[in-house]
Amino acid sequence: MKKSHFRSGLAPIVVFAMMLALAAPVQAFDVKVSGQVNQLIMAADNGFDSNFFIADNDNSSTRFRFTGDQDFNSLTIGYKIEFEAQRNASNTLDINNNDDGEFEWNDRWLEAYFLHKWGKVSIGKGDGAANNTSEVDLSGTAVITYAGVNDTAGGFTWTFNDGTKITRGGANLTIGNTRSDFDGLSRNVRLRYDTPKFSGFSFAGSATNGDAWELSGWYAGEFKGFGKLAAALGYVDTKDRETPRYKQMGGSVSWLNTPTGLNVTLSLGQRDPKVGTKAKNGYVKVGWKFLKMHAVSAEYGQTKDLDLKGDKSSNWGAGYVVTPWQGVELYGALRSYSFEQSVGPNPKNVKQIMAGTRIKF
Repeated sequence: MKKSHFRSGLAPIVVFAMMLALAAPVQAFDVKVSGQVNQLIMAADNGFDSNFFIADNDNSSTRFRFTGDQDFNSLTIGYKIEFEAQRNASNTLDINNNDDGEFEWNDRWLEAYFLHKWGKVSIGKGDGAANNTSEVDLSGTAVITYAGVNDTAGGFTWTFNDGTKITRGGANLTIGNTRSDFDGLSRNVRLRYDTPKFSGFSFAGSATNGDAWELSGWYAGEFKGFGKLAAALGYVDTKDRETPRYKQMGGSVSWLNTPTGLNVTLSLGQRDPKVGTKAKNGYVKVGWKFLKMHAVSAEYGQTKDLDLKGDKSSNWGAGYVVTPWQGVELYGALRSYSFEQSVGPNPKNVKQIMAGTRIKF
C-alpha cells in the first residue's frame, strides 16, 4: 500500500522539478492586496425561543489576502496568503448566543504555485482537489443561500417546544450534525496538481496529511442560445486523516440561461464510512437573474442518515441579492430547517430571516 501511494504521488513532483529547471534568474514579485467584509443581521426561532444576531456571514466570510506572481520564461511562479477574520460567525450561533462572540483568526491559504502549459502544481494550504465540487452555483445568490446550508445555521441545536434539546452521546445535536453537502476536505495542507483546460474540461488531484487524497473533474462552457453550464465531480478517501475513515463522492451542476436569466442548480453527494451507515444528500435551487443587478432563488435540500440511520434533515429557503455598484452586494434570505429523528419525537423547526452586505476590495 505504501509503495503504491508513493508512486501515485511521484507524477506531480516530477512535473514540479521540470518546471523549476525552466526558471530564469530570480526577479521581484508584485504584491496585490484584496479581500472583503461580509456582515449580516439574523432573526432566528427554534420553536421554543427566539433571538436576534449581528454576525459574520460564513457563506463567504470576512477575509483579506495577499497574492502575487512573476513570469520566468514559460513558467509562472506565484503565491497566495489569505486570512479569515471573524467575530460571531453565522455557522457557530445557537439561540442562546447573547454576546459578540470570540474573535477568530484563521489561515485559509498559505500556498506557492508553479504554472506551466503542462498544468499547475500547488504546495501548502489551499483547496483540496475536491473542494467546491458540490457547490457549483451560477444563481447569483450563493452569498446567502447555497448547498452548504450549515454556514448560516450549523450551530443551532434541535429543540422541542418545551425547551428540551436533543442529545446524543452526551452532546447537543445540532443542524450541523445532521446536514452536509459532502464537499471534499475543504482547505488543507496539500500537494495539488491541476491539468490544463481541454475544451472547458479540467482535472485535479491532491494529497494531504494522514495519507488522504482527493480527485476532481470540472467543466465550464457557454453555448449560444443555451447559456452557461458549469459542473464538477469530486472523490475523497480520508485514510488516516479522519476517524472513522470514509470515502465520499459529491458533485454539482448549474445552468444559467443568459438571455432570460433563468437558472437551475443541482448538488448530490454521499459518504460511505468504514464504520456506520452510508449517508446521502440532495439539493436543488431554481433562480432568476434580471435587470443586470438582481438575483432571486428558491431552494430545497435534504440529508439522510448522517448521524443515525433513518434520520432526515431538510431545509427550504429563498434568497435575494442586488449588486447596485461594483464590489457591493446587498442580500436577504429566509430559511426553515426540519428534522425527522430515526427514533423518538421530532423537534420543532428552526427558522431564520437574514439580511446583510458583502463589500469587496
